[in-house]
Amino acid sequence: MKIMRDLVSIQDTVEKVYAASPDEAMSKWFYKGHVAVVADYAEEIAEKAGADKELAVLSALFHDVARAWEVEKDPELMNESLEYAQKQMKECGYSDDDFEQVKEAIVPHSCRTGPPGTELGKILATADALAHLMTDFYFILPFYGWLKAADNFDGYRDWLLEKIDRDLNKKIFFEEYKEMAVPRYEAMKLIFSKPS
Repeated sequence: MKIMRDLVSIQDTVEKVYAASPDEAMSKWFYKGHVAVVADYAEEIAEKAGADKELAVLSALFHDVARAWEVEKDPELMNESLEYAQKQMKECGYSDDDFEQVKEAIVPHSCRTGPPGTELGKILATADALAHLMTDFYFILPFYGWLKAADNFDGYRDWLLEKIDRDLNKKIFFEEYKEMAVPRYEAMKLIFSKPS
């Protein structure tokens, strides 16, 4: 008997991972405030692009799981999060090929070392950037003390300006969505740019 693919079970499981995180930002805000938003954008973009919506949503659900486990304290958790994604997908009826596509989207989604090489990767990177730019992402995380590298306003401003620039100019691969994000980007840049 073939196992049916079960995206709903994975959504529930991933939400519980965040809820159980020892990091308050992760447990109280990050799933609904970021991960679910990325999943919604990924599904929408995949539908418009004619890509696999289910794999786009899975990529979004798993893309930051290591953060819930405090990857900043242990970088090896990134590899463990991919193993976790593979295990969850297999248990819910997804193939090894499905997982490889999701993995190829997740690994380069930050675009720090270059653009993703797959359409699914470009969808995830775009969805992630939109979830940063189009929500309260940049404004709520400092209240949880989540930005360790930005422990003062100048550090926060430098971090934010670099990140919004990468979000708009290196992570959004679909022109319609870039146009949508430009007003938010420009407003944040205006507010946070250093005075002349």
